[in-house]
Amino acid sequence: MIVRTRDWYGSRSLREQRLLLLMAAVALPLLIWLLVVRPISSAYDAALERHLAAVDLNGRVRALAAGSSGRPIVNVGAPDSDIALVIAERAAQSGLVLDSNNAAGPNDVSISIGAAPTIAATQWLAQLERDGFAVNDLRMTPTPDGEVAVTARLVRRTR
Repeated sequence: MIVRTRDWYGSRSLREQRLLLLMAAVALPLLIWLLVVRPISSAYDAALERHLAAVDLNGRVRALAAGSSGRPIVNVGAPDSDIALVIAERAAQSGLVLDSNNAAGPNDVSISIGAAPTIAATQWLAQLERDGFAVNDLRMTPTPDGEVAVTARLVRRTR
């Protein structure tokens, strides 16, 4: 087969040989891209999507596990209880770590969380709203590791 191809190529004129080499120079990288690079790139993108879905699911499962740890969720105490302690306890029960927790008054606190799973942070804030807190000035920014950084001001609603 190699001998036949070499004889066929040799029987061509110099101009035809150059055109065949040019065609091979264009076709070979195109075929490599179509048969190797593109499938690998698609597989990488699919793996990245599956990884992000698994990270999201992991955050949901951890939030559910932290919420069902057997400890009852404490309702908001009387207005004279320290709001910063209540928020810190709620965050610990949800498995979140507060970077700062500064009370600005008897019913007002500013919090920040450096990194938390998105689902866990939003479920925690939703639970606080159900328990009588208003979430004001909420900022959620994504972090490079797929989590979010949260800053918010929480105000206890008076009854």
